[in-house]
Amino acid sequence: MALKTSVFIRRAEREDLETIVGWMEDPAFQRFLYGDPARSPKQIREQIVGMLGRASARTLPMGIYFMADSPKYGPVGLFSVVGMSWRNRSCNIDSYICESRRNGMFGTVAFYRVLEYCFQVLNMNRINIYIYGFNTRSWRLFELTGAKQELVLREHVAREGQLHEMYGYGLLRSEFDKLREWFLKRFAGIDLETMISDYKQQQQTEAVKETT
Repeated sequence: MALKTSVFIRRAEREDLETIVGWMEDPAFQRFLYGDPARSPKQIREQIVGMLGRASARTLPMGIYFMADSPKYGPVGLFSVVGMSWRNRSCNIDSYICESRRNGMFGTVAFYRVLEYCFQVLNMNRINIYIYGFNTRSWRLFELTGAKQELVLREHVAREGQLHEMYGYGLLRSEFDKLREWFLKRFAGIDLETMISDYKQQQQTEAVKETT
């Protein structure tokens, strides 16, 4: 089956500042943020500017931030790859997909491509993700990748006057390889190589339109 959902992952840039600020001011987004969401717009902007700043070419990055971008709908989500340990070949992933785009394949395709980037490009052996217990869609999706729940933090986060659990999951490269084999057989074009080729073709098409 050919992949019909067109969604790219790309490095987040300063031009994405307003989009991300808008998401972080959304109550639905704040519900999934760790810690106290009651921050001023200035504090939010300062945090995002710090996130999007590029490290020196001579230093290893502290984090990599991706936008999930759709040619039809524009930016639909944000992924952060942080806590990278090059010696242990492990990292953490945080993700957010717009509420209006959570149904369908947008989140699944973007999430898969971030996983592939971590394992195939960064050469990681393990990915960690921490998910609130009430975020059922996210932890079910991660379990479908073959990840294992390894940690439960009881009454760890307060929302709407209640205390909820946090789950810690781990996904190993060997487990992802099985997922990758399954996906490639069923969804032609989901891999990063095809995505990059499609993205270049799209850029060339847009450049031609601008000159005509």
